[in-house]
Amino acid sequence: MPYFIPVRKNMRDNYQGVSRLHDDIDRLFGGNMYPGHWMRQNWPERVAEQPDITPQLDVTANGEAYFVHIELPGVSPEDVNIKVADNVLTISGEKKNETAEGVRVFVQERGYGTFSRALSLPEDADAERIRAFAKDGVLMVEIPRRKPEEARTRTIEVQRG
Repeated sequence: MPYFIPVRKNMRDNYQGVSRLHDDIDRLFGGNMYPGHWMRQNWPERVAEQPDITPQLDVTANGEAYFVHIELPGVSPEDVNIKVADNVLTISGEKKNETAEGVRVFVQERGYGTFSRALSLPEDADAERIRAFAKDGVLMVEIPRRKPEEARTRTIEVQRG
């Protein structure tokens, strides 16, 4: 049975404290793995690679297609990028904070910033015909399934050597 494998899952949203500690330890030891680690010159690049938020998603299928539903409330379709490369579907973009300049914020629980989710596609996924739709804060990506190729029978002539 084909299945999707999340390529990378950021647990920051669900386990903020533990995730932050893990990220700090990872940066500390990761920073020591390259020559010149005392200079810390690669840290800003590594931090920039991490998404700020991780939208939740569901993956379902029927006989015709796979469906990825990803929650993106407050994200306009123009701020979403969907790409397929090396059999990996990547959905990324940005949820912008539209709080007006000079406004005093008392409580801010909603997350803003960049996001990225990547899924490895099953073998029967037809990457050439993927379509995406946005409705009511949910992005739906439809990935059609290829029909299994029928086994062809062919007679091979044996030649004298």
